Amino acid sequence: MVMDMLVDSEEDIAKLIESEVIVNHLGSNEKVANALNSLCKELPILNFSYEPKWEDMDTHYNRYWPKNIVELKHTYFSTPWNFIDLLAGIVLFVLTVVQTIYDVNAA
Repeated sequence: MVMDMLVDSEEDIAKLIESEVIVNHLGSNEKVANALNSLCKELPILNFSYEPKWEDMDTHYNRYWPKNIVELKHTYFSTPWNFIDLLAGIVLFVLTVVQTIYDVNAA
């Protein structure tokens, strides 16, 4: 049930294979994703013991700040160079503002 909830696509399977959580003997990641997603389709789940924790985790992740912080890190800070570029941009912006203020006051 938990694996079915975690896996939605081929990319999820690729991450699980890369981290050595699962081993793929079916060939393509798409086949594994389809197999895991179809495991619990016809089973009635009456008492899933991890449901409260799963709902807490899902609620936390879907809140505004955690979701956007993760997206920000993934998009803009995926490598150290991106962070260095951001710092350089901030420094250049501050220096430009300071130079503009001094030029206006000098005139």
